[in-house]
Amino acid sequence: MDRRELLQWMVAASGLTAVNRLSAPDLLTLGRDAHRATAEDSGRKSVFDAQAAISVAIAAEHIIPASATPGATQANVAAFIDTMLGGWYPPADRDRFLRGLAELDARSMARFGQKFTTATPAQQIALLESFDADVTAMRASSDSAANDHWFAMLKYLTVWGYCTSEVGMRDTLHTYPMPMRYDGNALVDA
Repeated sequence: MDRRELLQWMVAASGLTAVNRLSAPDLLTLGRDAHRATAEDSGRKSVFDAQAAISVAIAAEHIIPASATPGATQANVAAFIDTMLGGWYPPADRDRFLRGLAELDARSMARFGQKFTTATPAQQIALLESFDADVTAMRASSDSAANDHWFAMLKYLTVWGYCTSEVGMRDTLHTYPMPMRYDGNALVDA
């Protein structure tokens, strides 16, 4: 999946309950504010324990890997997801996401005999693709719960975090700094 497809997917999947009423400019503003808060608030209590933080970072990097442009790791997407789940998403969504990470490890143990973080990159990708197939099947059957699936949340937050990060906007989307409006008729008080 290329970056353009990811952006199209993000727009198509915008039915996530926590953010479905926000306009595109509001999503951009909230995303940029969350990145700023992540950078400024080192004393905030994390939603993730150490294992979960590594799992999210690995999964996000597999969703948006570094290539000719930065990946999710360089965009600090895992910290963005932690900030969003801790400060913006309802506790029920946060808890569903954390249960999903536990399910990720459980599937990894069942299939490969090791946790997600210690599996090989190929095994990690296979696990993520299996969750993606679950969400895709739910969407194909018009299951309205597809957007509530923890993996749909992970993908959405990964793309949102990437697209609103400075490196994502600057190096991939080429929209940083944000263009300013020029008004040639504006009067300046001297």
